[in-house]
Amino acid sequence: MTNPTKAQVDEATNQCVNALTQSAQLQNCFFEDDAGRAEDKRTGLSCPDRQAALAKQCQKRCANYATDTTHLVCTGSYPNTVWRISFGDISGDTGNSARVDLCGPPLRSISTKKPPPG
Repeated sequence: MTNPTKAQVDEATNQCVNALTQSAQLQNCFFEDDAGRAEDKRTGLSCPDRQAALAKQCQKRCANYATDTTHLVCTGSYPNTVWRISFGDISGDTGNSARVDLCGPPLRSISTKKPPPG
């Protein structure tokens, strides 16, 4: 595709976010450590929900990746290279993996979400 529609780029962006979510959930929740459990408690989210929220913060990088992969004809041969360019220093070893915790600011803690009693 050398001239993709907005819908095609949006679909590729969504696929990227979904792939990141699945990868982060598998990698970070299956053997969740004490730090991860502390983050779950701090944010009031389960590990899978927390990883999904973090992956959603990668939307801009996913949009860059989607734009590059839908515009360039030859990217099918080099998806991991395009992935590393789009995700830079937070990229995982292969496509569809990245340090989602570094895509955006830390998630808010539950204490900042709840209004004070009274």
